Amino acid sequence: MGKNGAGIVVLLTTMMFINALDRGALGVAAPVMIKDLGIDAGLMGLALSFFYLSYIICMMPVGRLSDTYGAKKVLCIAAVIWSVMSASTAFIHGFYGLVAARLGVGVGEAAGNPLSAKVIGETFPSKHRAAATGFVLSGTKLGMAAVPLVMGFLITNWDWRVAFLVTGIGSLVWCVLWHICFKETQEYSGAVDRKKKMAIPWKKFLTNRCVVGLMITKFFLDYLWVFFVSWLPGYLVMERGFSIIKMGLYASVPWIIGFLAQPAMGCFSDWLIHKGLDVTRARKYTLVGSQLVAASIIGVGYVDDPFWAVVLLTVNIAGESASAGIMWTILAEVAPQGMGGTVPSAVNTVSSVAGVLAPTITGFIYQFTGSFQMALFVTGGGVILSICAVLFLVPEIKPLELIEKEN
Repeated sequence: MGKNGAGIVVLLTTMMFINALDRGALGVAAPVMIKDLGIDAGLMGLALSFFYLSYIICMMPVGRLSDTYGAKKVLCIAAVIWSVMSASTAFIHGFYGLVAARLGVGVGEAAGNPLSAKVIGETFPSKHRAAATGFVLSGTKLGMAAVPLVMGFLITNWDWRVAFLVTGIGSLVWCVLWHICFKETQEYSGAVDRKKKMAIPWKKFLTNRCVVGLMITKFFLDYLWVFFVSWLPGYLVMERGFSIIKMGLYASVPWIIGFLAQPAMGCFSDWLIHKGLDVTRARKYTLVGSQLVAASIIGVGYVDDPFWAVVLLTVNIAGESASAGIMWTILAEVAPQGMGGTVPSAVNTVSSVAGVLAPTITGFIYQFTGSFQMALFVTGGGVILSICAVLFLVPEIKPLELIEKEN
């Protein structure tokens, strides 16, 4: 991987950790903020969902900007936006201010995943990409495990306003490090002959078999991811009868396992290539295997013992984490040169719609059935559909032949 490559991985992993802190902070602070701001739980739910609205809208523009001006500049600006907007939450006094702050955080964090894929795809050869991607994305899982502890400590010892101010301003330190430490080659900086603009054949792109297959695959994997992020604590309290303190402990453990599983599966997939397996089989075998593990979430609803339900959920999150790492690796590998930000952004834009659907569908299922069992079945069934998309829609994993150049 090399010293330079290791440095890039550390920078991007730290960024993903910070992303998770700033994204998950509101969920931890919500009960206290509802009381202080005088808003009800329904309005707080809407505020939480507004993050995904701006996140989805900004995904494609961010990807295109990074392919034009380079990942270094765009990611630096995006990080400043999400840091400042997260810190601004400390100064809001009502619902509309909260919505504005969450929209701003979504705008900035739209750059995180796709631009990480772009940097990794342009920096690492295929035999090292899955490991690098796994390590980088594991920062998100570690962040999800840390956010209840960090925000809980700050809120308990000071208040929620101080908590948002500290975490938001702290994020700006990363921007400085990124600007100083990351060296982008001229080839990918956007400085190479901008007169030759790349025209994206959108009809051809959106009907491409590989692209469609990857969109379907990632949509259902994102549905599972958002289910965990939004409803895992609620499931443990509402369905399994855990106390808030016990829930906090048990909800953190699966994310720590996910933090370990993500780079481990990436290293294994790269090892398969090193042993002579072609890229397509090395990626597909590990992705499908991880998806099968994640799909076992269907069985959680049929486990009586709460402890063993948590054990199975931990296995599910490990499978989801491993799947996500391989998925982003594939997106980096199918992106043609000059589209390293556009392709991952386009696929992630479609799949991020799951971020709006998963919490809502799960909530309504629980409301009408009084149980999460059907919601678990729907979530696991979606993962099975994503397996079918990988096996029957996604062809050979290689750069797409889509770019048309205009003088």
